[in-house]
This record gives sequence, C-alpha cells and structure tokens, in this order.
Amino acid sequence: MAKQPRSPAELEKLSIIPVDPNISIRLYFRSADLLFKQAHIYKLEHDWEHAYVLYMKFTNLGISELPKHPAYKNAENKKSLKQLNRNCLEALEALEQMKPVLEEAYASHVKKIEQAEEAKKASSISNQTTQWLLQQRPVETVSKDWNLQDALKGVAGVRTEYSEVAKSPTTGTGYQKAEYPSLSLHNQSDGYVYQAQLPTSVQSPPQLPPKIRQQPTLPPKIPINRDIHSPELPPKIKLHEDKEIHRSGPTTDASTERGEPLRKLLLPKRLHARFVGIADRNTRNKIETCGILAGTLKNNILKITTLIIPKQTGTPDTCTTENEEDLFDIQDKHDLLTFGWIHTHPTQSCFLSSVDLHTHCSYQLMLPEAIAIVCAPSQTPNFGIFRLTDPPGLDIISNCKATPAFHPHPDLPIYTAAEGDGHVGIADYDFTVLDLRDNK
Repeated sequence: MAKQPRSPAELEKLSIIPVDPNISIRLYFRSADLLFKQAHIYKLEHDWEHAYVLYMKFTNLGISELPKHPAYKNAENKKSLKQLNRNCLEALEALEQMKPVLEEAYASHVKKIEQAEEAKKASSISNQTTQWLLQQRPVETVSKDWNLQDALKGVAGVRTEYSEVAKSPTTGTGYQKAEYPSLSLHNQSDGYVYQAQLPTSVQSPPQLPPKIRQQPTLPPKIPINRDIHSPELPPKIKLHEDKEIHRSGPTTDASTERGEPLRKLLLPKRLHARFVGIADRNTRNKIETCGILAGTLKNNILKITTLIIPKQTGTPDTCTTENEEDLFDIQDKHDLLTFGWIHTHPTQSCFLSSVDLHTHCSYQLMLPEAIAIVCAPSQTPNFGIFRLTDPPGLDIISNCKATPAFHPHPDLPIYTAAEGDGHVGIADYDFTVLDLRDNK
C-alpha cells in the first residue's frame, strides 16, 4: 500500500531531540553528523519526507538544543561547532526547497480524498433515487374470476344481458358458446311470428388488446470520475524539472515499545564467526575485544557493510576504544554510518552488563535501530543481538548518573533481543574488515 503524504507541520512534530546535559557533547556532535548524512542520502534518493524529518532534527539539535549544553562553548569544541554551523546552513536551504513540494503533495492528496467522498455521496444518492422509483411501479394483477361479460360492461352496442360468457372447464380456449333466445319470436303487436336470422356460427370472443408493461423512468446518470475508484498510486511530484519525488523504500512492521517505526537493518551472516576469529587471541587471554558496525543507507534500508576494529584496551570484563578521531576519520573517508557495535565476553555468558548498557545507550541515542552484538564463545548461547527497550530502558540508562563501574539498575525489562522485533535481517553477503590496531 502506498504511503500517504504528510504535511510539513506533521513532519515537524517528529523533529524534537532534547539535550541531556549529563551526556557528553561529543556524542551529540556525532549524532548531529549522523543525522545530516542520512538526510543528505534521502535527499539524493528524492525521498523528501525522510529527508525533511532528518534535516529538521539536525537543525533543531544544532540551532535550538545543543547551545543549552554546558560544554557548548568549550574551546575543544570550536572545530566541531564550525562544521555544525556550516551544515545547518545547508540543511536550512534544503528545507526551504522541500517544504513547498511537500505542501503541494499533501494538498493534492487531500483534494483526491475530497473528490472520492463527493463521488461516493453522489453514487449513494443515485442508488437511493433508483430504489425509490422502483418502489413506485404500478402492480399489475389479473383477477382469477375475470370474464368477458364483466369486461364488456358499458361498451356501446354490446348487450351483455343476452350473453353469459364464463370460463369452461373443458374447452381449450377457456370459453363456451353464448346461449341466444328462441328462434321463433312472437310479435305481440300484430300476432305474426317472425323467424330470427341468426349467424350460422358463433364467433369466438374478441381478443383483448395486449397488455403494455410500463417501464419505470430511471433518473439521469450522474457522471463519476472513474479515476477516483482506481487504485491510488503515490503521486510523482517534481522538485526540479528532471527529478521526480519518491516516497519511502521498503519498510518493516517493527517498532519501538513506544510505537516509533524501525527501519530494516541487514547484518552479514558470517560477521559473527569472522569477528570471533579476529578476537581469538584476546579471548584465550581472557580479554574483551570490541568492534564497530558500520555501513550504508540505501532505499530506506540500513546495511552493515564494514566491521571496524578500532585501537583499544581490554580487561576480562571491559573494553575501551582509543583515538576515536582516527575512527571517525576512517568512517568519513569511506562514507560509513555507525549502526552499532560488537564485543566478546570471554569469561561471561551472553548478556548486556551495566557497563554495556551505558555504552550501547550512546549508539541508540544516535540511531534508534542501533544494535549491540555479544559473543560468548565458551557459553550457550554464544551469540546475541540486543537493543535497549524504548521505553523503559533507553530512558532509564540515559538518566542514570552512576559511575561507569558496574552498578545495579531497576528490575525492569531494560533491553531485549533485537532479532525478535523484526527489524534485523541476517543475509549472506560480503563485507569488509578494517583493523586499525597497531599490534594485531
């Protein structure tokens, strides 16, 4: 079913991203960068609705919300702010171009709905009129006791008193011969007897004229636009003379616990085994290993195409990335978006620890579809794909003020298996590994 157009006002309601002063401003800079890149991709694909929402989120974050962060004016953020402001100008220009196109698409959609309602109403009136006229048709009945004598009563020149015509139970014609008076008629005036000259044969009763069936007069036909009842295709609206507007690409029925839709995220089938092999030496030494899941956005599908192994330090229970600027530069160079992370549990089972929950919160705040993969080679199960529930998990963890060390959280369903919600698909395709560690 074609997606129904939405007005710019409806789309703008989806653009609010509040800033939490307790979350690192660097995370918001990365979130803003991810929003801007996604919006640019949707714009290139002429998917104006998705592009409009993401550009609105980006400008709302960069212009309205991020200045409220206490670290906004810190000297170390000067470079990031310069890039943010430059991107905001581009985003505002794109919004100005797209808004009238979206308004036109929405107005056209509303007009079609109104036309369809008018045609439906006219069709209903026509049907009611026809039904009323059919109810007014005269009812033709023929009495079972009909006879010619009664039918000829009052007709000039016919003496019904001398003819008694009735239905005959034996003749095929349904009539019997009329009986006439005696052939000898006595004239009382002169006493002379006259002989009546009667016809030699009695004619059959005259046939009645055929019945004329009255046809009801139907109301005039009301012209109906047939295009209104045909399947409605998404309108193709030109932003420029050589570019047609497209709606969204493939979607899923998956959504967060609060009902926000989740896009399809594709994961390479062999990525898990490949990562476990890369981490094998650390696993045997009981040291955690982590990697970044990066990829591309195309036709509304997030596809993990690259496994990045950043510089890092690890312990039996933790893993911390180093030189993140190098990681960001690599992603920018290859036009890669961040879709989540993967790490091992060499000594523990397959779950998200309290530290893992906080790590993943930063990814999911940037991207609702972001996933956390846990590999526990010596346990059963040895592999799991998770995300924070939203709500309550994302709200609980993002507002948790505890130290980074292990600590308890409320006994609530804070995270869930991402495979179960239908937005993650595992497919057999090739992917790239970028190992940024000095000592591999």
